[in-house]
Amino acid sequence: MMELSIVMPVYNEAGVLASSLDEALSTVVKASYPCEILLVDDASSDQSFEILQEYQKRYPQTIRVLRHQSNRGIMGALKTLFSEARGRYIFFNSSDGQFRTSDVLRMMDLRDSYDLIVGQRKQKLYNMRRHLVSWFFNFLPKVFFGVETYDAGSVKLYRADVLKIPLISQSPFREAERIIRAKKLGFRVGAIPVIHYQRRAGRATGAEWKLLAESCKDLFRCWVVLDVFSTRPKEIAG
Repeated sequence: MMELSIVMPVYNEAGVLASSLDEALSTVVKASYPCEILLVDDASSDQSFEILQEYQKRYPQTIRVLRHQSNRGIMGALKTLFSEARGRYIFFNSSDGQFRTSDVLRMMDLRDSYDLIVGQRKQKLYNMRRHLVSWFFNFLPKVFFGVETYDAGSVKLYRADVLKIPLISQSPFREAERIIRAKKLGFRVGAIPVIHYQRRAGRATGAEWKLLAESCKDLFRCWVVLDVFSTRPKEIAG
């Protein structure tokens, strides 16, 4: 049985994709359990998909590649990855080189103690606006839900059962909601420090105004459902 699925969404990351895949492959070699690397190309307009195909041909036993015919955004890419992953544990990483896949080895060493492990960045290489947005969306769950999300926008290791928790958010707040619901359902949630590296190519989209507005709406909806009406998470339709 597959023990670990390393999943990565890909969208126009041709400039750094090969180095990210090489680092992920070097991590798999060090693991003492069966692993797969699962990637979905979210309708990239550069050479990302061609690079993925080449790596899949070279490492067919390790790498699986999926593709969206139209761009679904980060939430759509994650839905595909999480539903297709075969591992008992799923590690989410970006493909833009901002995190090292090797962090999963330390997380997997703690899998008997935690069901969800968040990689908490020691220092975030953001501009002031991104710093404020990140702080805001990690602080508000403490106020509204009494839950520490640590660093919801960072890399994470999930036990597969955690990804079956129904969610209502359709924005980037979805990952914070997952942590909040997991904690309220009694899953063991923890964090370890990770290093955040400078993006070397591509363009970050996580702090666009439209996504921020949608995240605020989802935070409020979750607060109403989980706290105001005290609806149990398992009763919410995904």
